[in-house]
Amino acid sequence: GEVASTREQCNEIWNTVCSRAVWQPLAFVYLYNVLQVGNSAWREFLKTSLGFTGAQLNLIYIAACVLLYLGVLCYKYYLIDWSWRMVYVVTTLLNGFFSILQVLLIVGITFGLSPFLFALGDDAFAEFIQGIQFLPTTIMMVHLCPEGSEGASYAMFTTVNNSA
Repeated sequence: GEVASTREQCNEIWNTVCSRAVWQPLAFVYLYNVLQVGNSAWREFLKTSLGFTGAQLNLIYIAACVLLYLGVLCYKYYLIDWSWRMVYVVTTLLNGFFSILQVLLIVGITFGLSPFLFALGDDAFAEFIQGIQFLPTTIMMVHLCPEGSEGASYAMFTTVNNSA
């Protein structure tokens, strides 16, 4: 078929974004991501206050990457039939639980585990949760793209998602 002009594609994308069925989910995902306040000082706390070595910090990072991937697989094979709303409710509750675990680690309550193992589980499982949230968000964005402007629309939607 004929390729629409840039102006026509931009108009189509704008009309799509103005649709309530599009801007509401986009606004939700954006606000959800904005409110996920990351703590850039966490790694420094683990290093200076708890004495983690560079190797331990890298092991936490590797475990987090593996669990991120496993979270994506978990959604793909076990949670694909859940509504994306339910996925966000459950993962938000789990995220709250793991945030409380970080507070426990700060005050030194690790239930007999070494601080490293406690932090390993805490940080890594937070990535697992993000992995579970990744696919429903991506699937939702793909379904919002208007026909003929899929690439530009998806790029815009993911930019909104990632800008938070």
